[in-house]
Amino acid sequence: MKALCAVCIFFCLISVACAAEQAPMVYDRAVLTEDTTWRGFILVKDFVIVAPQATLRISPGTMVRFVASSRQLPNLVVQGRIHAAGTSEQPIVLRSDTSRSTGGSWGGVVLLSTEKRNLLEHCRIENPETGIDVRFSTITMKSVFISTAQTALLSHDGVIQLTGGTISDSGTGIELYNSEFDGRDTTISSCARGCVASKSALVLSSVTISGNQQSGLESEECRLKITGGNFSENTRGARIRGGEGQVFMTRFQKNRETALHISGSRIKIQRCLFSDNSQDALRTEDGRSLLTDNAFSSNGGFNVFNAGREVVSARQNWWGTTDPSRISKGISDAALDAKSGTVQVFPWLNEKPQLVP
Repeated sequence: MKALCAVCIFFCLISVACAAEQAPMVYDRAVLTEDTTWRGFILVKDFVIVAPQATLRISPGTMVRFVASSRQLPNLVVQGRIHAAGTSEQPIVLRSDTSRSTGGSWGGVVLLSTEKRNLLEHCRIENPETGIDVRFSTITMKSVFISTAQTALLSHDGVIQLTGGTISDSGTGIELYNSEFDGRDTTISSCARGCVASKSALVLSSVTISGNQQSGLESEECRLKITGGNFSENTRGARIRGGEGQVFMTRFQKNRETALHISGSRIKIQRCLFSDNSQDALRTEDGRSLLTDNAFSSNGGFNVFNAGREVVSARQNWWGTTDPSRISKGISDAALDAKSGTVQVFPWLNEKPQLVP
């Protein structure tokens, strides 16, 4: 009898699961004015708005699909709070209700002026126009995977913490304006542009930016702190215009064009590895950059190309050799072009620093 009851319960559970899959909870142009929990299969038509006084909770394993019933792309707009906490075994999935796998099949998740404790954890966001659109809001994301988006993560005046997860196969991975961004242990790969930031504060710790078609990082007038990074196999590794900060213990490898291009910036570059890049390892145009304790080897162009008029301090680096003539051949400065400033390389290191990644 107990065995029979167990079998009955098993089939009942299957029936309930199938019924939930066949009959999703449907929200059509809905405004959530009270705390709401989503679980199972949710279908959103046009939009759902979480009002300022409400919290939307999404349970582990929930599938949220978006379907357009008008000319506008469907989306989820949060003015209150969102708490979507999946698990590694039961992630939360948000995607369109079509078979299209290209970016722009639905709108995305929009945060509007909400500085509450918004959380996305173990979530998969697939084929949106803009995966997460942050506007004057705060959000924490842990182990979030965003793929096949036109823009995976966009922020205007936002505060974002991103830990773990992957952003891939998108037009732009991360796009920031006047924002604060703290990214750790994250991968941005196979996008047209990896990360684009303007007038923002960026902390990138153990972030891998690789295989992007145009550039890994484009920064303009930002405060930067990059530690333990990996910029590899992009067309351009990173370009930093203006701003200030530091790049520490970071790899620049196998980029197809300039690995790191600095223009008018105050940047300290220390204990980084520049190797096997097809063109110049480091190109600098004025500013007040400092290079020390780095290692350069096997780059197709110059190790350092001074395209500005100011002096570049590059003492105490390892140039892959101790031969002065070979070191000089890896430097483009006033010795080759009178219009350029000099690159100060002496004294140099006699061996590769042990603490370089």
